[in-house]
Amino acid sequence: MRPSSPHALPIGTSQPPNEDHAVSVSLPTWSSIVSWSRREPWVVSQMKSGYPRLFINTIIQELSAIVLERLQARDGHTECMLFPSIPASQRLIVSLTTKNPSHFCDEEVKMEEENEDHSRWATFYAVLYHTELAPEAMGFWRETGDGLSSRHAEFALARFQFLESQCVDGSFCTKPNLNKHQAYRGDLPSLQPATTTAAEVATIKALLAKTASSDVPGQGPVRPQDILLYQKGLCSIFAVARSLVPEGPSTKKSQVVIYGWPYAETVKCVERSGYGNVILYGKGTGADLDDLERKLVDGGRIQALFCELPSNPQLASPDLHRIRRLADAYGFVVACDETLGTFVNVDVLPYVDIAMTSLTKIFSGASNVMGGSVIINPRSPFYEAIHTRLTAVWEDILFPGDISVLAANCEDFVERVKYCSRSALAVATLLSQHPSVARVNYPALVPTSHLYERYRRQNGGYGYVLSIIFRDLHSAVAFYDALDVCKGTSIGANFTLCVPYAQLAHFRELDLAEANGVPPHIVRISVGVDDTGKLLDRVRNALTAVEEVRHRPEIAISQL
Repeated sequence: MRPSSPHALPIGTSQPPNEDHAVSVSLPTWSSIVSWSRREPWVVSQMKSGYPRLFINTIIQELSAIVLERLQARDGHTECMLFPSIPASQRLIVSLTTKNPSHFCDEEVKMEEENEDHSRWATFYAVLYHTELAPEAMGFWRETGDGLSSRHAEFALARFQFLESQCVDGSFCTKPNLNKHQAYRGDLPSLQPATTTAAEVATIKALLAKTASSDVPGQGPVRPQDILLYQKGLCSIFAVARSLVPEGPSTKKSQVVIYGWPYAETVKCVERSGYGNVILYGKGTGADLDDLERKLVDGGRIQALFCELPSNPQLASPDLHRIRRLADAYGFVVACDETLGTFVNVDVLPYVDIAMTSLTKIFSGASNVMGGSVIINPRSPFYEAIHTRLTAVWEDILFPGDISVLAANCEDFVERVKYCSRSALAVATLLSQHPSVARVNYPALVPTSHLYERYRRQNGGYGYVLSIIFRDLHSAVAFYDALDVCKGTSIGANFTLCVPYAQLAHFRELDLAEANGVPPHIVRISVGVDDTGKLLDRVRNALTAVEEVRHRPEIAISQL
């Protein structure tokens, strides 16, 4: 781990720069964030990258275009979306046909390389649909994580001339441009042996198991068979949510609770999972748990409760002890996302049945790969049922190239978490003392700090993410525009990232977000392995810009 201090980058630049598979993009001013949320052409035209669920990687865009060309479907009213498996593509088809059955959505088209060693990973599936269904298709891509990864697309794109297409619709069946008897060019990509990939998976699982295992006596270690890996963090949430929906007539009566205001797409992801009713307790208070308990006492039943420790971006902590007692009494599963807390800092397994993590974030750190994990608590009273359901639908579709990058990136995971947590506490403390700041959301500084302390490990910190509520919008804008760090999507990168969270994640539901404690002028900071002293200096400089705005209102007006 080498501390660095990168500066703000030009709009549309991938973060890190010159990285084809970057998961962040620079949006360095408040106006650029708002304009991107509005999809204004001046911003869209400059976007070279983006968070992969919010912006379809240009490699995937290129592969989609040549699929349409091969299938002779570039007619101006047909688009396609690419997936790694049949189940994923079929979920999109169901979503599109349910949304608007009057528009066409074809059966998936399988692209594969026949009788070759790499045919499995050159294979992918395309779903074709009418352009008027594009918003719903993009919503599905954004809210499930089911789409093809950019490295998988890159591999398939390089071998596309050798792929044939298969479909129940014969008009979409095509032969390769080159057949298997024609020599491959020497620069075609290849994959490492399966044994190497298996060893890398074992390395990732071993690190997750070691860090997730509880310090509570009698809890026991986490084993490799308790861990499932997914393409993205949201894929893991989607898989868990789908697997817990009861089958048969009881599906319509099924209920799930989301406790606390979670990451924006989590609610939409769970809503897509098939429950009869999704109950959102957005404030995540004790009164909310009182209400849930009353419903349960009166005979109401839920299948699961989803929560985060701590929540994004409020950094609030749930009362897992009380939730566990309710779960044991009324037979529901507790699923907790600990991505912001990290297993290094918090010990959650004694109180939850499932722990979910976005490996894209600080577990990787390099901001160049996606991944997710699910850990099933081996001592959960529902272990067998959960394990059976999840493994029944789990697919081995995490691309080997992504596995290799993730395995290499996570080697110093523990060291980075500890460093970033110390730096984040210093940044949060500095900001909390400034008069223009109404409050700082950080696990050690919010009203639920006593709850976080229950789950903080003996030598654990408070995490790498904080958010700031300034006293007014002008101060927030001035701070964001002046802060000389990388700015844009994602968290958990090795470089510090800042974003006006609500303007990006809740732009079309700002009032709802504000009603649940996420105001329009909230600013979120994900602290990286930047030199702590240099980072604090840059925060001080940004606060100086805030003071200038407070004393010169004409500056504030010009910035909006």
